[in-house]
Amino acid sequence: MAGHGASLLLLLGLLPALLAVRINSKGREVLYLAKGDSVKLGCPYVLEPEDNGPQGVGIEWIQITPERPGPEKVFLSYQDHHVNYGSGSGLRDRVAFVQNDPSQYDASIRLADLQVSDTGTYQCRVKKNTVAVHEVIVTVEEKPAPPQCWAEGEVVEGRSVVLRCFSRGGATPLAYQWAKLATGYGGGHLPSGTIQGRGPGDLIIRSLTEVHNGVYQCRVTNRVGYSTCQINLTIVQKGKKVGVIVGSILGSLLLLSLLGLLIWALICRYRQKECQQTCSDCRSSTGGTMTRACNVCGHHTYSPHGISYMQCQHGDSDERAAALLCNEGIRHQVACPAL
Repeated sequence: MAGHGASLLLLLGLLPALLAVRINSKGREVLYLAKGDSVKLGCPYVLEPEDNGPQGVGIEWIQITPERPGPEKVFLSYQDHHVNYGSGSGLRDRVAFVQNDPSQYDASIRLADLQVSDTGTYQCRVKKNTVAVHEVIVTVEEKPAPPQCWAEGEVVEGRSVVLRCFSRGGATPLAYQWAKLATGYGGGHLPSGTIQGRGPGDLIIRSLTEVHNGVYQCRVTNRVGYSTCQINLTIVQKGKKVGVIVGSILGSLLLLSLLGLLIWALICRYRQKECQQTCSDCRSSTGGTMTRACNVCGHHTYSPHGISYMQCQHGDSDERAAALLCNEGIRHQVACPAL
């Protein structure tokens, strides 16, 4: 009986120390977070009424990373109403206590602008007469990069088409999911005739009909986020396909005709200017005695000498003025030969 009483007294004596600090968290937490995000690492605690010791509360946050093995490093602590930042962790400018006074039963912290290198185990230690420890395992990964969506094949009624989706970045594994966003499908269903293709982001649509018209969305996800892209599918009816081809051919022919007319007009304009210049040279060669304007100006070939020249006829007279000859790029002023 005496021994039982002594044990009870010993337990009562230790009770204040055993109940000194308690962290209100449910075991170890595991978080998967996206690069660039912010997160709150919770560490609320309570002090039992029996703990009336004179010493203050001490708080330490420790980061344990697989890339930097070695002794534990405290990157943030609180003691005697002072907040201290550790060195060498790379978190100094991105970490802070949530509460201005962590001694008020909350040692939670907030991490900003998460990086992949922040992956590791984070320990919260609250010290009074005893030490309470809470761990949070943080894994930081990159979200899927914005994917690209495109269609392969003729989008014609009765044909088959392949919708492709591909993301060039992000932590693996990546999961691809297609959905039709048109009214009546709720953004999560696909119409009949669709099957999974060989690639993870491929969707095959067979025997295209009007029901397949609409907007299709590809959603790429991993453990920390998702990205999407969309493609609008408009089915062309068979008869309209022929009309489109004929219209394209006629349009091309019309464009070529207009282009030919433009070139012809430019050539005529150039020849007209050349004739006008030659007529002016003809007047100058007569010493200004020609009082009438040239009525006719044309391009002729003077075959006896293989020389091209410009001929001017003026008034009603048979008189010919001098002309400019062009032989191998050299201009010569000679008398116009008789026709």
